[in-house]
Amino acid sequence: MFRAARRLISWRLVSILAAVAVAGAIVGPALDADPGPAPRASTRSRPARSRGALLTTAGVASGGASAPCGPASAATIASVDSTVAQAIYAAELHSNEVSADIAHITGSQALLSALASNNEAAVRSAVHTIVYMPHWHIVRLRVLKAGRVVADVGGPYIIAPVSGALRWKGRTVGTYVMSVQDDAGYVKLVSRFIGVPIDLYRNGSFLMGTLQPAPTKVSAGASVSVSGASYYVQLLNARAFPSGTLSVALLVPTPSSSVSATSCSAVRLAAWGSIAMHIAARFKPLQTHYQDLVDVLRGATGGPAFVRSGSRRIAGGAVPARLPSHGIVRYGGRSWSVFSWEPVPPARVYFLTPTS
Repeated sequence: MFRAARRLISWRLVSILAAVAVAGAIVGPALDADPGPAPRASTRSRPARSRGALLTTAGVASGGASAPCGPASAATIASVDSTVAQAIYAAELHSNEVSADIAHITGSQALLSALASNNEAAVRSAVHTIVYMPHWHIVRLRVLKAGRVVADVGGPYIIAPVSGALRWKGRTVGTYVMSVQDDAGYVKLVSRFIGVPIDLYRNGSFLMGTLQPAPTKVSAGASVSVSGASYYVQLLNARAFPSGTLSVALLVPTPSSSVSATSCSAVRLAAWGSIAMHIAARFKPLQTHYQDLVDVLRGATGGPAFVRSGSRRIAGGAVPARLPSHGIVRYGGRSWSVFSWEPVPPARVYFLTPTS
């Protein structure tokens, strides 16, 4: 993992992801692009490929001189997937939009004056107005006074709560717990853009997810079998609403022997490339969303991306002095591994990924 990948995604990027997730709801989990050569006259996206095929292709492209990754392949892929899943989750707690929504709550004169005057009906009315205000992104809001719940409006299964004090004329008149994301929304974002199943558990019990039937129990680093397929379990922790912990299980399909035979650096590069191509597949048509793709990749992964057609820049900032289709480059004072593909020839997407 690398420090840049831990930067928070702005709400604009999360909004783009959510919007294209809805638009791409009918798109399956297979990739919409192929990193191999194709006739330059084509203006259509390349045939879909499975993640396993992409991992194999990228491993071959990066060379096989290093020792095989072997049993570490699944954990290597899972570490990449979890970096993106954690970045998406972090944005639900600390984005510009979250800050704006907190300001809506703590600055509501209707809510604060109702709390100060102990008018519970007015508190409930104010909370309802805040939650259902058009263009705000609050999915649930709970308001308490002296530790007692006065109003609680929103959906039932909520993730990433944020809490704080409510003050009126210099004194604390209550507290709040709010969230901008529900469990289902987070599951959709992660599964559609990482491309692996995700299940949520609370107190050891399955809540919801995309792998069915869900494993009864999951533990970090374990392997589980579902309907004859084997998965490596990567566990993350998330906050439940209004308190408690959710276990987020990323279920990474066990890599094939051909993937495990490549180096760990090749496996890592291909895992980053798979995520980039899954995200790109959500933009329809991609040709009009190249800058959005670059922004989302940078926000969700921390890696710079560029789109070029020959020497012509289409999207992204100033490119490295040398930008090969694959290999190692120096950019921004550090080394990056290049993953690239031509989703719509002759345009090529260059995605810079961490070398370790």
